[in-house]
Amino acid sequence: MYRCLSIAVIVVLMSSTTASGDGIDGTEITETVSGLVVTAGAPGSLALSSEPGRPGGGATVYCSWYHFSVVFGEYLFNPIGDSIWPQAGSTYLLNCWSSSPATPLPGYPRITQFRGRDKIPGNAVSTADAAQFAINYLNFERPKIELSPRGEQVVGVPTWLAVTSRLQYDRASANAGPVWATVRASLRDITWDLGNGASRECTRDVSKVWNPANPQDQSSHCSYTYTNSGGSPFNVTVTVRWRIEQRTNVNPAWHRWGTITRSSSVSVPVTQLQSAIR
Repeated sequence: MYRCLSIAVIVVLMSSTTASGDGIDGTEITETVSGLVVTAGAPGSLALSSEPGRPGGGATVYCSWYHFSVVFGEYLFNPIGDSIWPQAGSTYLLNCWSSSPATPLPGYPRITQFRGRDKIPGNAVSTADAAQFAINYLNFERPKIELSPRGEQVVGVPTWLAVTSRLQYDRASANAGPVWATVRASLRDITWDLGNGASRECTRDVSKVWNPANPQDQSSHCSYTYTNSGGSPFNVTVTVRWRIEQRTNVNPAWHRWGTITRSSSVSVPVTQLQSAIR
């Protein structure tokens, strides 16, 4: 006795949005005599790219959904020539491989339900994955706070507010097979919460600190003057935001990815100087 699977084939290369919107983010779908073929990067093959905007190495992952019924006999493959996707919610036999259907990836083939063209199973690399990989490489720092003068602040005396950690970052690229993404960051804003209900957004002198070796008058456009010490010490928080743009194999023009935010806080004592009159 033999089990026979009467199989209708839809071949899909696991991936990630296509120009025609037929798959998840990053896919390139073409039509073959066997059905639909989608090209994507294999899991675990993401790597930094030295040439932004270029596809790189890494294996391509393919998947096929087979409509099956159990009869006696042998395996029969009946490819579908039309561009027909599996029906969402229906049960299929799923096979995935990187080099040959005869050598499937670990865990395949398996019986599964088709979850829709935006939910191709497995861990194929998407453009979103590639962009996040590049952003993780940039490793945005938490802001380092430095006040001038250091330590205790004085009512009526300007407090210089400075972020002395890294604020500017180069672009970075990542790819896996045909899927790639390049990201670039630009400083969006630096906002200070002074802990007493006041706030300050700085666009100039954001990293300037007072230099005791400089005999000239010094000033900073990023400063704040406390008017009273009630409630001291104050919890001073700085928030730095970077605007992130990306370009990908799906959309090679620069477009918005989102915003990266990093914050830090420090406790700042403020004192009121008293004058003695005799």
